[in-house]
Amino acid sequence: MIGYLEGQVKYAQTGKIILFANGIGFTVNVPSNLSPQSGQKIELYVHTHIREDNLSLFGFSTPEDLTLFETLISVSGIGPKIALSMFSAASASTIAQAISTSNLNFFTAIPGVGKKTAQRVILDLKSKISKGDVNLELLDGNPELVDSLVGLGFQKGEIARIVSQVDTTQDLSLQIKSALKLIAKK
Repeated sequence: MIGYLEGQVKYAQTGKIILFANGIGFTVNVPSNLSPQSGQKIELYVHTHIREDNLSLFGFSTPEDLTLFETLISVSGIGPKIALSMFSAASASTIAQAISTSNLNFFTAIPGVGKKTAQRVILDLKSKISKGDVNLELLDGNPELVDSLVGLGFQKGEIARIVSQVDTTQDLSLQIKSALKLIAKK
């Protein structure tokens, strides 16, 4: 696996560079806000992404950015291109803050990220990024349903995972039954 490259930028366009290192030209995908110029010497911390028909390199200026990128792609539904779009839209600290504060709007503004995927990112990574509790109000759902399930003794993490799957147009008792079935399946 390639984890680090240092060399001269031979060609640069938004989101992609050719980095000449040790006699080899590596095509590396980079966040669009990282805009090296041709001829510039740079160092990149690299994630090597291998699929059956493709080998891609994703480069970042710091090891912390690389770590957050790899954490993001561990979430189901988030591939390297969507995670790179997040880095193109904001810094690593802004992404981490959006996760910590359950900022659903930040993630849904990223092309390719819908509401359910944004919720999954927040739920899966909140405990890894911060020690805060999940803010269920920002994840939508019927507040009466959430209160009822909390009253029944369920944890907020369990509720947050299923609340978006419950049809909120139904009567509250039917919503609770649906939620209980979903929790039992998990």
